[in-house]
Amino acid sequence: MSTSTDELELAIVRVIKELIKLKRENRKVAKKKLWVKTWILRRNQLGASNTLLRELALEDQQSYFNFLRINESMFNILLQKDHLLNPKYKKKDTMMRTALPAKLKLELVLRYLATGDSYKTLQYMYRVGKSSICEFIPEVFEAIYEALKVYIEF
Repeated sequence: MSTSTDELELAIVRVIKELIKLKRENRKVAKKKLWVKTWILRRNQLGASNTLLRELALEDQQSYFNFLRINESMFNILLQKDHLLNPKYKKKDTMMRTALPAKLKLELVLRYLATGDSYKTLQYMYRVGKSSICEFIPEVFEAIYEALKVYIEF
């Protein structure tokens, strides 16, 4: 009878070990958080930069101007200025995320200047996290200033 008791104890110990292992695995899964919300990940397909602004540029230049308060050719000139594409302002892609393109940042900043929209509103329209917007708006302002300072007088 002692062998069956020993076998039973071993079986119980194995079951307990398996339960502990499963609990640890579940805890690891529960602790993982998304870096980016899934709706933000669809920025390239559904964000204002790749949908609305592209449409306006092709079909309705006046509405494009009304939206950003700059026409497309001036936008492209401003985008091509060395300062906006400068490595100081341009982030690199990593394994965890792709960097926001300079074009998207400039569109977002120009919309902010044109309307005074809140960061929250811009977040939903462009599908860019509010914390990212807070971080890059001053950088883009500085880049615009550097690109245009020869035209600015105080």
